[in-house]
Amino acid sequence: CATMPALPVLGGAGPAPRVDLAIITDPGPDPDDVKALLVAAVLHNQRELRLRAVVCNGGGAPEARAALARALLDHVGAVDVPVGIGTTGVPRVAAPHEYRLPGHETVDRDRLGNGHGILMRALRSSRDRSLTVCLISSLRDFADAIDTDATLVERKVRVVAIMG
Repeated sequence: CATMPALPVLGGAGPAPRVDLAIITDPGPDPDDVKALLVAAVLHNQRELRLRAVVCNGGGAPEARAALARALLDHVGAVDVPVGIGTTGVPRVAAPHEYRLPGHETVDRDRLGNGHGILMRALRSSRDRSLTVCLISSLRDFADAIDTDATLVERKVRVVAIMG
């Protein structure tokens, strides 16, 4: 597969973003999650929002899904966004097209963190009542964060959007 050049970062060093965002997702089986990541990454690069964490879960293949997210974010220049491997979920057989993004196979797995740790760091480092959490897959990873420190989640999260 040929590699695609990264898109230029358009926002530069402008004012601080207005929205801090964490996305919990399962990219691969449906294009909606990949599209959501793409839009968030472009807005992150334009400094319209700050993408603080991406946690990928489900399908019995959270590492492959995290690698897909990492490759996508790298393609569009959002290399600073942390991507984590979330919970496993119910195994399913992936269709061949689901991970057909140049660079997916060669993502350095050391760049994929522990999804729970990445989400907890995003919570701890966010200002009070500033983090929007977008759940477009299993709710398990967010539930685990609540189990770990419900007070922190309540203090830091402004909005929880459940989509799907």
